[in-house]
Amino acid sequence: MSAEITAIARTLDQELLALSRGASLECLCCGEFVMRLRGVLACPECRSLLADGREVPEVVLPRAGASTAS
Repeated sequence: MSAEITAIARTLDQELLALSRGASLECLCCGEFVMRLRGVLACPECRSLLADGREVPEVVLPRAGASTAS
């Protein structure tokens, strides 16, 4: 019996593509969930941003763990 082994580790390009098309919601830096704000993918935990092009719009990120309820 022989079994074929295939690699399941993805490259950085594959991870970025999955994140940008919404197939993944995991921050590549810290592993927390990302949120989409004004066309930018942002991580409220580590404050990393993923934006198309060279222009990064100003975004105000909520603090991680901050309650939105009044």
